[in-house]
Amino acid sequence: MREEILKAVAQPPKVLWAPMVPSVINLGIQFPVMFMGIGMAGMNPLFFVTMIIMSHIALVFAGLKEPHLSTMLQAYGQTYHQTTNLYSEAGNKFEP
Repeated sequence: MREEILKAVAQPPKVLWAPMVPSVINLGIQFPVMFMGIGMAGMNPLFFVTMIIMSHIALVFAGLKEPHLSTMLQAYGQTYHQTTNLYSEAGNKFEP
């Protein structure tokens, strides 16, 4: 086997020691909230920077516990969907 494939599987991508997908989601949510808070309410940006750093530290610890957190989130996003029942019963049934 090629070494690049093994390295990609064994060492998932990280951004400053945190899993990449949760870090990008975190920044994608917190930056617009920060700019809206600064622009509309005149809030102190230091509050938002502190919150971004604290949440990134929490993601680092979550990444230490589960290194493949990015892959798990991507797989969940591809497989999560509501099913439709073919028969009138309560709950979701996976029948053909």
